[in-house]
Amino acid sequence: MADLYWITFLVVLFCLFGTFDASAGDADPLYRDCFDQCKKTGCAGETCFPHCKIPLNGSSSDDNWYLKESLYLWLKQANCQSDCQYHCMLQREKDRATHGFGPVKYHGKWPFKRVFGLQEPVSVAFSALNLAMHFHGWLSFFMLICYKLRSKADEKTGYNYTCLWHIYAFLSMNSWLWSAVFHSRDMDFTEKLDYSSAVALLGFSLIISILRSFSVKNEAARVLVAAPLLAFTVTHILYLNNYQMDYGWNMKVCVVIAVSQLLIWAFWAGISRHPSRWKLWTVVGGGGLAMLLEIYDFPPYQGLVDAHALWHATTIPLTYIWWSFIKDDAKFGTSNLSKKVK
Repeated sequence: MADLYWITFLVVLFCLFGTFDASAGDADPLYRDCFDQCKKTGCAGETCFPHCKIPLNGSSSDDNWYLKESLYLWLKQANCQSDCQYHCMLQREKDRATHGFGPVKYHGKWPFKRVFGLQEPVSVAFSALNLAMHFHGWLSFFMLICYKLRSKADEKTGYNYTCLWHIYAFLSMNSWLWSAVFHSRDMDFTEKLDYSSAVALLGFSLIISILRSFSVKNEAARVLVAAPLLAFTVTHILYLNNYQMDYGWNMKVCVVIAVSQLLIWAFWAGISRHPSRWKLWTVVGGGGLAMLLEIYDFPPYQGLVDAHALWHATTIPLTYIWWSFIKDDAKFGTSNLSKKVK
């Protein structure tokens, strides 16, 4: 019955693919004109930015040496682009509201109000909390593996997935770090790092869900399973970074990967006799419901809190439960080996 539920959920998601919005604001001619003009003049309407006035030859008339450095000039250009996007977006949204139109997305994101220079302060805070939860979970897992599940310092545990969870922890913390950076200031390189890190985490999460659920322990078999998924993940990341940042296509890919691993974990939880399967059910069910916030997206309330920020909030308690399950799984795997040895 549970499997039927998740299969139905997957079918519904595929049916909803046509509803994904790939940033309608980017195609607005008035927004494009404002943005192009701002990059040339340093002004978006009546708002001007002194740091946007960079000579075309890449040099600075100021006597300070650091003002002539290419890195400094690149950062000024990056900030200029971000400020132009932000203020042109505000200008267009004000005009749209005047004519009775609702907000639309720009560069894959809803229009937000900056607070203390942070573009999405609520998402930044929740991303930082998720990073902290993953660090705490990984640290407690590391302590468990190194000091509690080993009888001797030079003896390995019987848990076959330790290295995979270490990699998962690194990818998770890296993803939430760049999420916090990207939500604090949207620039081209922070956007690419955030999207790339998220895709890398999802791709590896799918791999580890297959390896653990089907108890794949042989190294050759692991490579056989992981190779095509890694190839697809890397190809998708290269596509986003070097060809086109297609927000709609990226959303579809991420949803398919996320739902696939949820289905795998749900299937395994249903047929296994794992003592902590209730934790797995909690994460799978909560993750599926949280994913609806990404699908049924809505504009930010008061320009601060949107569905994406709420999704970040829901993953905080789920992360704690998830790492609790991982630690229980390590204990379970080690105890099973001990029973076999005896």
